[in-house]
Amino acid sequence: MMTSRKSILASALLAALTAIWCTGCPQMAIVQGATMVAGAAADDRTLDQQAADLNVKSAVEGALLNTNATLAATVNVDVYLGRIMLTGVVGSWDARRQAVDITRQAAPGHEIFDDMEVAIGNSIADSATDFAVNKDLGVNLLADEGLASQSFQHRVVNGTAFIMGQAQTEAQIDEARRAALQTPGINRVVTHILLR
Repeated sequence: MMTSRKSILASALLAALTAIWCTGCPQMAIVQGATMVAGAAADDRTLDQQAADLNVKSAVEGALLNTNATLAATVNVDVYLGRIMLTGVVGSWDARRQAVDITRQAAPGHEIFDDMEVAIGNSIADSATDFAVNKDLGVNLLADEGLASQSFQHRVVNGTAFIMGQAQTEAQIDEARRAALQTPGINRVVTHILLR
């Protein structure tokens, strides 16, 4: 088990270093790579569960890309213990239904949370703002002493924080909501958090 864990962490580190050589912004790649390796080590899921979730995520993202590249660019796919959370802003109700249908076909039998928004007029999300707020949310979850932030995955879309993962108590779920609502730019929280 320990050798397998070291092997996976070494592979993750190698992937992170490869990303550094393939990107135009080495500092960002270093931070992302270090975050990925640290996250894999601190995550409450077993390495097998993390790998299975990554496989499901890759299958769904690949199916979206192969079917509709525009849709793939606007839909975020997060997977935690086999549960799939779809977020983002799509251009129509048909696009939203298509994303869910593609996900069901790519990952049959998995629970799907359809948290996508449909853009109406000028309601399309400012992705740069969402990215910055999501980063701040991650920092707040990490800094909160009552939470194990690696047990959560989160996305921010148009001021709404979507949090998925697992917690040991209801109090931790409430604490995650509180931390999210204290993050500037977040005015609503949707949680899909399991109790262990």
